[in-house]
Amino acid sequence: MVATEQQAQKIVISHIGGFAWPTALLLTTCLGIYGGCLGHLLTNPHFSWWALAGIAFCSYAAYTVVHDAVHGAITGMSIRSRWINEWAGYVASHMLGVSFIGHRRGHLKHHRATNHPTDDPDMTFSAHTLPALVAVWFKGIPKEWVFAVTFKHFTAAEKRIVVLEYVAILVTRALLLIFCADLGVTLATLLVGHMVGNAVLTTFFAWIVHHPHNEQERMKTTTVYQARGGLDTVMTLLWGFQNYHAIHHLYPKVPFFRYRRLYRALESYLLASGVPVKQVI
Repeated sequence: MVATEQQAQKIVISHIGGFAWPTALLLTTCLGIYGGCLGHLLTNPHFSWWALAGIAFCSYAAYTVVHDAVHGAITGMSIRSRWINEWAGYVASHMLGVSFIGHRRGHLKHHRATNHPTDDPDMTFSAHTLPALVAVWFKGIPKEWVFAVTFKHFTAAEKRIVVLEYVAILVTRALLLIFCADLGVTLATLLVGHMVGNAVLTTFFAWIVHHPHNEQERMKTTTVYQARGGLDTVMTLLWGFQNYHAIHHLYPKVPFFRYRRLYRALESYLLASGVPVKQVI
């Protein structure tokens, strides 16, 4: 039985390392779906619910790739393969319309100051009423752009990369709008698709797992959400394993698809340490 953090770390290490093939598969899937949606917008002037749904799905799912890449969790402890981790982050971030380098800086600051009222950038997603939560849905992408402009601690190299990333984002979007089959359909599909995906992302990835955003003690910043029996597997897959987001905050080098397995291995220790757990079904 695990009783100390030192004992827990020995188990954590066994869940880190190796190439994260499920993350690579997720990125490949998102690229295929997103590319198919863009192909439709470039060649077909008619609105498609499938294209809108595809954009929405990628706006949610691709962030998991970004999230793992930020922490170097795609290629584990391999220094030689680190470039794969970085490029996966750049590509997935480009789909979302944000800077990978900028987001890495902001996200790591979120980890250092989780739920701090002034130092945590993700306090933008704190909401205690339904209208406030709806407002949160519109803050995801603007928050990233504002952070990239206002953050004062980028290195010179990072500044150049962030600028190049946003130039690439603007150029590719402009080319799509210029060569698309129908401007109105393209704008509606992209804006609504990204908005829906971002609403799901901010609600389930940033808001509910930290709600009510007032606990700063390491073991208590993030809530685990579980369901009974086989329903937990269904919920975990739909949630992208982020119902076990507490594992990520405690052990960020662990790739997303191992969160639940690690939680179960450490469950008694985590519960004894005060990690909050809620049964939703």
